Amino acid sequence: MSRFRTVLVALAVVVLGGSVQAADEAAEIRTFLEAYDRAFVAKDLDRLATFYHPDVSIFEGGGINRGWADYRNGHLGPELAEFEGLEVAHRDVTPTPLGSGGRAAYVTSEYHLKARVKDREIDAAGLETLVLVRDDKGAWKIRHSHTSSRRRPPAGLAPGK
Repeated sequence: MSRFRTVLVALAVVVLGGSVQAADEAAEIRTFLEAYDRAFVAKDLDRLATFYHPDVSIFEGGGINRGWADYRNGHLGPELAEFEGLEVAHRDVTPTPLGSGGRAAYVTSEYHLKARVKDREIDAAGLETLVLVRDDKGAWKIRHSHTSSRRRPPAGLAPGK
């Protein structure tokens, strides 16, 4: 085999191997978010803790939470306690690896949340960006989350009216 052909074959192996690894990583991240959604709907704070880095930063609704304990105690825990009939899902999940080595990624997605709080119905959708890092055991952890929401128009009312 000529030297050119050898280099070409080696390059193809590296490129295709990287594509397979990226596809596997994307599937793993989608599975991670599906498990997160199940824990969220179950309102299981202990299980939700396993998804977050201890020093996570959360940007949501114009506010900032710093660290899992702050987010759990000052935001997420009280919010989940009020929700009834909770539904949540991520759609259009797009993972993007950061650097080489598969240790970090960012994820963009659209989220949908429905719930009842007392007599008020919540039907919200929004955009989310997550920064994920792997811990020492190789598990993904949310290191940063930034969400923006938009209220859905009441039934029968077209957007923008």
